[in-house]
Amino acid sequence: MLESLKRLFQKNNSDSTQYDIQAQQYEAELTTLENTLKNNPDNSEAQKNLMLRYNQALQVYAKSKTHRQHIDGLFVKIDELRNIIRKTI
Repeated sequence: MLESLKRLFQKNNSDSTQYDIQAQQYEAELTTLENTLKNNPDNSEAQKNLMLRYNQALQVYAKSKTHRQHIDGLFVKIDELRNIIRKTI
């Protein structure tokens, strides 16, 4: 009985590893989109894609142990992007 309880409360490291891999992929994609937007701040398609990816990355970063500390920085970047979008409208 104790063994079944131990297995129940044991953390699954494979899920964490999967989220770490996804977080790294998002990080690379975000860097590319940020550079695109830096070169052309009026690119509305890049703005839309970047906002979408930021929101998707937030969910993955929250579940990733190695990227969890980057969530605050991601919120700052989202605010900066909102300011850029407001200026271009």
